[in-house]
Amino acid sequence: MTTPEASVKERIAILLSRELEDDWVACTGVGSTIPLAACMLAQAAHAPSLTVLAGGIFVDPRRLVPEFCAGYDAQPEHIADMSDLFAITELGIDVIFYSGMQIDHHANINLHRVKMSSGSVLRGPGIANTSFGHTARRVFLWTERHDARTLRENVDFVSVAGHRYKGLTRQELGLPNQGPTILVTSEVLFRPDHEGLLQPVGIHGSADWSSVSAATGWELGPADVPTLDPIEDAELTLLRKVVDPMGMLRR
Repeated sequence: MTTPEASVKERIAILLSRELEDDWVACTGVGSTIPLAACMLAQAAHAPSLTVLAGGIFVDPRRLVPEFCAGYDAQPEHIADMSDLFAITELGIDVIFYSGMQIDHHANINLHRVKMSSGSVLRGPGIANTSFGHTARRVFLWTERHDARTLRENVDFVSVAGHRYKGLTRQELGLPNQGPTILVTSEVLFRPDHEGLLQPVGIHGSADWSSVSAATGWELGPADVPTLDPIEDAELTLLRKVVDPMGMLRR
């Protein structure tokens, strides 16, 4: 019997999980259910020695939770505190996950403030873990949305630098790590090209290319982007039965 079609959140989690490797140390943010699901799926599927630092509290949680705080039982292998987390990340971790209020063509991320058409400013979560974007070896970006308000030609405020900021490359800015290596939206998987510009490399959503292009804040070019390999029944079954039996990614 064919497994029911994956939800947007499930597709993003599965695509992110494919990027994770064994023996890596990955860090997720507070309230990052999708990255945590991706990490737990990778541990169950192909990366059993992946270490997950979840929200500054839980190390290798065994239960998917909606957000990371003392009120939820994530059944972690260990419990840490933020001082432990910052000490570990300063030594160097392999990947940090970020979403964002805005993400631009150069993979700069805005977590701070967005200028509204009314002239007011919408505040975001701020600087809780933005330093990790410059100490982790690489950054994975994701967003449940694919619209021109989120995917911008230029962000209103740079919280975490991507591949070019004010005309300067990461190397010129003195940033030694790789920076963002992937962006997964609800429709498209992007990777940076040799100039650090995010380019679509695969479609995984249901929208047609003209709709995807119109919903992106920068020029995508002609519709020659291939469709990604479909989500396999085995991946989705493992995600639903082992990682997310409560169906949080389907809500």
